[in-house]
Amino acid sequence: MRYGNIPSPHALIAFEAAARCGSFTRAAQELGIGQPAVSHQVTVLEEQLNQPLFRRLHRGVALTGAGQELYDSVSAALGHIDQTVENIRTRRGSRISVGTDFAFASFILMPHLADFTTRFPDIEVNVVTNQTGRFGMDENIDIELSFGHCGPDGILLLAEQVAPVCSPAFLARYGFAQTPDALCKMPLLHLDSEIKNRWFNWESWFHAAGHTPATPLSGHRFNTYLLVLSAALSGQGVALGWTALLQQHLQSGQLVPACPITLSSERGYVLTSRSAPRRQSQVTAFANWAREIIAYDNMKPFGTAPEDSAPDNPDVA
Repeated sequence: MRYGNIPSPHALIAFEAAARCGSFTRAAQELGIGQPAVSHQVTVLEEQLNQPLFRRLHRGVALTGAGQELYDSVSAALGHIDQTVENIRTRRGSRISVGTDFAFASFILMPHLADFTTRFPDIEVNVVTNQTGRFGMDENIDIELSFGHCGPDGILLLAEQVAPVCSPAFLARYGFAQTPDALCKMPLLHLDSEIKNRWFNWESWFHAAGHTPATPLSGHRFNTYLLVLSAALSGQGVALGWTALLQQHLQSGQLVPACPITLSSERGYVLTSRSAPRRQSQVTAFANWAREIIAYDNMKPFGTAPEDSAPDNPDVA
């Protein structure tokens, strides 16, 4: 559609400013142009309409009847355009920063982030990672997804559930460990942590399983879970598998249970928000989405033990 009756946008903007300010001089100052330029634009507009829009006073100007009618329409239209532009700019500029550790980012966020973008195309997500997933008072982080106990201001997204896992090749070589005693004699893969008892390690896992190893536990040690996982996938030993993190590996058969015992704790991945109020809607959208995709993933069945190696003892939960 062509709008053949609409005058020059420059003339309309100059007219609106002069009408609102009641002065060509003040309108020029607001628009950052000279007073003669405003007067010229208004004169051009009056000539196009073939009638005066202002009464020129000793000090300032006042709208005529036609001028008031045009001002009501122009000011409403410009206000609507201005608000629309602001809404679009705000949406496209909606960015939230999510801080977490390497494992959660790799195994949970990255496989699903495209789904979030599809559902919320106007929200940009900046994923920030470190070893601990904790970011203290960093004001640049809107959402923290860290591992630990859930406080009153947090949302427990993912409870800790851990089972020993290994590669199929390792299982074929060493067999299925029916008991904790048999398991502790296998090559174990250890994750070192800067925070003691933050999550299960092999020592605390055996203790929770009610078993005290007769000899010190041996095996390779790593400072990131990604390295532990890499070692497990290559058949170097048994790793503690946080089952929610390893859904893809368990479903694909890249990793299999090495022992019938699965242990849980009150810890887990906790979502805490500390965003500015203007980003609260984006944070809420992300939090609801995260709970949904994690709940969906946890509906999938966990890997099972080999049929010829049925466990003698029930799982510990």
